[in-house]
Amino acid sequence: MKKQITLLATALIFILSACKKETTYVNQPVVDNYIYAVDGEEVYQSNIEKDKEKSPEQYLSILYTNLFKTTIEQSDLLQLAEVRRAIGDKQMVDELILNDFVNGTDIELPTDSEMRADIEQFVENTYIRFFLRKPTPYEIYELKDAIESDAGLSPELIYQGFALSNEYKFY
Repeated sequence: MKKQITLLATALIFILSACKKETTYVNQPVVDNYIYAVDGEEVYQSNIEKDKEKSPEQYLSILYTNLFKTTIEQSDLLQLAEVRRAIGDKQMVDELILNDFVNGTDIELPTDSEMRADIEQFVENTYIRFFLRKPTPYEIYELKDAIESDAGLSPELIYQGFALSNEYKFY
């Protein structure tokens, strides 16, 4: 009987000591209190990392900022986002909005002569401006070749192509 009580007491001690849960309290900061600064760092190494589609508000806000180098008014953004949601053909409405933006007077685009003066720099700046990454050597070669072989290819058309691409619609 003594052996059974001793075994039972030993087993009880092991069970009670093994089942202790250690709790530690970590004081975590509130995310809303962070202040973010904008650096000139590369966000993406390639387009493979972009797998989340931008919302209509994100797409339009980023597009406006890329073209005009300023933020869009909140009321204008909400109206355009509502129009974009209401029309079934998203590609068509994106083209219409983009054409309206490109034909605006305050758009900041390089001139054709500036683009052709240093095509490689223009290509790199365009990739960084729209895709937030540097172009691959093949992408530089292809776009440079297209610009050199087509005198009618303007910065407006190139910007429109970038803004309507699938890669631009994802982050």
